[in-house]
This record gives sequence, structure tokens and C-alpha cells, in this order.
Amino acid sequence: MLGVLATQAAGQTAPKLFAPEVQIQKRDYAEVRKQFRTTLLRAGPSPQNELLPKPPEWVEEVDYPSGNLHLKAWISGHQQRASKLPAVLFLHGGFAFGPADWEMAEPYWAAGFVVMVPMLRGENGLPGNFTFFYDEVNDVLAAADYLSRQPSVDPTRIYLAGHSAGGTLALLVAEATGRFRAVASFDGAPDQQLLYNGSASKPGVHQEIVFDPKNFRELQVRSPLAYAGSIKSPVRIYSSDEASSIIQLPNEKLVQVARSRGLNVTTTHVAGTHFSHVPAAMKQSIAFFKSSLGPRSASLLKQREVPPQKPNLVGNTTFTLKGYPTARVVTVAGSFNGWDSRHLLCGNQGGTWICRIDLPAGKYNYQFVVDDKWIVDPDNPSRETDSGGNTTSIIIK
Repeated sequence: MLGVLATQAAGQTAPKLFAPEVQIQKRDYAEVRKQFRTTLLRAGPSPQNELLPKPPEWVEEVDYPSGNLHLKAWISGHQQRASKLPAVLFLHGGFAFGPADWEMAEPYWAAGFVVMVPMLRGENGLPGNFTFFYDEVNDVLAAADYLSRQPSVDPTRIYLAGHSAGGTLALLVAEATGRFRAVASFDGAPDQQLLYNGSASKPGVHQEIVFDPKNFRELQVRSPLAYAGSIKSPVRIYSSDEASSIIQLPNEKLVQVARSRGLNVTTTHVAGTHFSHVPAAMKQSIAFFKSSLGPRSASLLKQREVPPQKPNLVGNTTFTLKGYPTARVVTVAGSFNGWDSRHLLCGNQGGTWICRIDLPAGKYNYQFVVDDKWIVDPDNPSRETDSGGNTTSIIIK
């Protein structure tokens, strides 16, 4: 089917045509998943090669089973208590988990929910083959099973939310099961056909596509729009200013199809970029989740204060930066943590900024970040300049 989507983006007066969009399916997504088996052209880990980070002291890293795989997640608020609490399973963006993903989910924890953020197959050195939105659905369902068994969790009041890639996955999971009380998606992409094999295709090399992108069936089973009529929980979709029309408009069509089937699904535009819109959108999702709790369960949610971040001072690898006595915050960012500039915090010991982390054998690029200014290590002569002219320090373990 050829799809026509119109947009009035800035500087654009004529409707833009995208074709072909994914075909809307009549079959239930859960039934389709019982029969369909994806064919991978490349079996292996996620395209994002990031190490498994260490959680803050107030967060626990746990193992959860998914089929024959043993995967990991971060969870907090799940300790034994007299009353069972509502919980949120949050799906991170991208194809690897990092501390910033937990930080994004913290407002749910601060609002009183138990929060769990799972790592999925092939991510962060975990076992299993990355399949790009297909077998990962099973991991999310397995994580929900684990979460529901926690002593402090009310298994009838578990919510699902996700950002970006996690937002897409959240929609697919909402079509596969009705076990979640409600679902929120932030800037998810509902039509992989348009993104990877249509006239609106994303430019560049897509290492995440591990199947034949010309196989419409493979794209279809990864596109929430195709199975909009299968949504089994109330859903709220939040789109940012930065979300392109090939994301916004398919989300609007998904809502149109779902509502034509009498389903409780709406979409809301939230001002901001792909990342900056999330706090405001998350506040809306918290209100949405609370509205379905009932007075007694809602009364169990008590506001929490997120503990301040502590310096990383334990690990087999030490990074040191002398000087900068007036710096407020010094961190280390590198190829080992996806160049996350916020979460490997240095401590000041006798005028030297120190950060320690565990690194396996290998070569790593890094820089220090001093009050948001990126610098190479002045005491490390081993450096490398990439094709874009960016110079980084190098450490070899």
C-alpha cells in the first residue's frame, strides 16, 4: 500500500509524500509472534559496544532470566515492605545501557514507584544475539516477570515506559501483551518501513539492521504502526519538536488506527529536543499512570529525594588530572562509556582529580571534562586524532 503523509514542517508549504509506509495488519501481533521467526544476516552483539557500568549505591544490579539467557537490570525501591508498590519498567534509548539511562528514569523513582531498567540481549557484553526490536520483546516480558515477583511490587500495577528505541520497543510490547496497566512512549519510531526502506529512509550506515532490509515482513514485525489495532493497554505517545515528520506522523496514524478500534491511545506534542522534552513528558506520564491506580495504591507513593552522585574511586584503572583547583565538576568520558560526560565523577585528593573504574584489557580513548570543557590528558603523551580532527588521549590495558 502506498502511504501519503502530509507535514507542515518549518519552511515547507507543500505536503511531503512518504511511500511506501508499512501496511496495517488485521492479525493480532501476539499471534503473529507465535509463528514468525526472524532471519538474521549477522548474529552477534548490539552495534553499541559499551561496558557494563556500576550502579549507584542506592541502586541494585540484578540478574533476570530471559529464556536460556541470563541478563541484567538496575532496580531500586524494591526492598521488602509492608505494602506492595506500583512499579515502572523503563526501556532505555539506543542499543546499550548507561548511567544516563537510569538517570532518565529517576523521576519515576522520585515519584515513589519501584523502578527497573533492563539491559537486553547482546547489550553491554551480555549474552544473546541482538535482533533489533524482535527477540528483545521477549526480554522485556521476562524483565516484567522478574519485577512482578519482587516482594515490594504490586504485580497488578506495573507500568511500561521507554525513550527513543525504548519507546518503539514499548509500543511493540504493548501490542504483544496486556499485562501492563498503562504504557508511555517518548519519541518512539513506529514505522521501520519508512525509516529503512521507503522514500523517507534515514541516511548513513545502519549497523542495527541485522536482517535483510528489503524484506518487508522483517520490517513489518518491528513496526508498531502495522499492529496498531493490537494495543492491549492504555498508551500515551509523547513527541518532541526534534522528532521528524517520519516519526510524528506515523505516531499520529497509529493513534488514528487504534482509536478507530476503540482503544485508549493518544499522542501529545511536548516542546523540546529528543532528550530535553523527556522531563516534561515524563511528568505527564506520571500523572497518567497515577490516574489509573485508585486512591489506596496512589496513597502508597511517597516522594523520594535522589541521593547526590559520589566520585568513582574504586576500580583497576586510575585516571588523574592535576590542577584545576577551582573546578566544580571533573569527569572522565571515553570509548568505554559511550562518551558519557556526566557519570564517571572524579574526586579531589590533595589537589589532584582522581577517578577509578574497572576496565578489561584493551585500547580506550578518553578525555577529561572540566566544568563542561573537554580536554585531553596533559600528562599522557599517547594521543590519537580522528578524521574529524578531534584529539583524544589513549590508554591501553
